Amino acid sequence: MKSISRVVLAVLAAVVVAVPAVAQNLGKERGNIVATDWNGMQIDIKDPKGRVGTWKVGRDAVVVFTDKTREFPNPKLSDLRPPMYVHFTFNFDNKIIERFEVVEVGFEPSQGGPGVPQSAVITNLDANIGHVEVNMGAGPKTFEVDPKSQLTSFKIGDKVKILIETREGNREVVTQIKKQ
Repeated sequence: MKSISRVVLAVLAAVVVAVPAVAQNLGKERGNIVATDWNGMQIDIKDPKGRVGTWKVGRDAVVVFTDKTREFPNPKLSDLRPPMYVHFTFNFDNKIIERFEVVEVGFEPSQGGPGVPQSAVITNLDANIGHVEVNMGAGPKTFEVDPKSQLTSFKIGDKVKILIETREGNREVVTQIKKQ
């Protein structure tokens, strides 16, 4: 009988210790993704009232797609991009997002993402800041590239296909760049 009491007490003690670790002060919000910065682990999200806020994101944040799940079989943070509409859960104490649920992708993933595809030639680039200058036939034009990590394998003179998206403030951003 004493051994059963000890087992019950040990289980109860484990439950009491585990509950504070699991119980967190979580908050929930929703909105459209405006921009991502995975180097800084931040994301800009426009809430339903039109306000844009910058949120910190945990490196181990969970990503789930409830829209177009077949196109994102192994969802990860790098899959998140404008103009996706997301519900997200964050730790209320430190304001770090722990979970994303993509409820509306907002574009056809099979076409590479939102935006207008263009053929171009790279005339200049700076992978460190994420800018590329391209010539699309009407002279050179410089774009921000999001995410900038896409630029690491390119050099001046490369023929590319870029996807240009218009973002907040009529800013044109390259969301995808591929060699032709």
